Amino acid sequence: MRSKLFLILVFICSSIIAQNNFKSLRQIETDTNTLHYYESTSTVTCFVPDNVVSHKYSFINLSGQALVGSALAVGLSILPFSAAIGSALSGESTETSTTALGILTISSYLFGAAVGVHWVAKSQNSKLSFWGTVGYSVIGGGVGAILATVLASQYRRIPAFGGIIVALSPIIGSMIYASFISDWPQEPQKGSFVKNSLNQKDLFEHSKLFNIELFRIKL
Repeated sequence: MRSKLFLILVFICSSIIAQNNFKSLRQIETDTNTLHYYESTSTVTCFVPDNVVSHKYSFINLSGQALVGSALAVGLSILPFSAAIGSALSGESTETSTTALGILTISSYLFGAAVGVHWVAKSQNSKLSFWGTVGYSVIGGGVGAILATVLASQYRRIPAFGGIIVALSPIIGSMIYASFISDWPQEPQKGSFVKNSLNQKDLFEHSKLFNIELFRIKL
């Protein structure tokens, strides 16, 4: 009778352990979406994205933007500026012609600055907007005009340093747009795959809730 009771107790404990292991294994399979179980080996694959590298221009490119932007700004504006000076010296200039040549000179300067900056920056940022660069060149020119007005009200003659800042304001505006505001091409995200293999023994060990010692033999 005692032997029967002992066998019944062993059978009940084994059933409880088997049910708990089965429920735990089903729970693991449900919660883990990336777990693929194949006969004797299970593989977990994880995608780990690498650090995102910030976009920026090289020092040579930035120097080229400043130099080429300045050169084209002067180059495009020198013709209407020369025409305005010649008309004034000849005494044939009128208020309308002087105003028109002045506007043409300033517009050419702003446009040349934007073209130069865009041309150089485009080599490292293919998505750089041309009209966005032109727009910020105009904004920079406006800031320069305000600065010139303030300096003229404070000094009889605008200081050389202030004049340089006013002259470079369209180039600075274009470079600020190209470096900090414009969009950059979308590069495919780089990452690494990490694989971890789990065998049947690992799954069984993870699924166990507790161990029951049924037999202990002492010698």
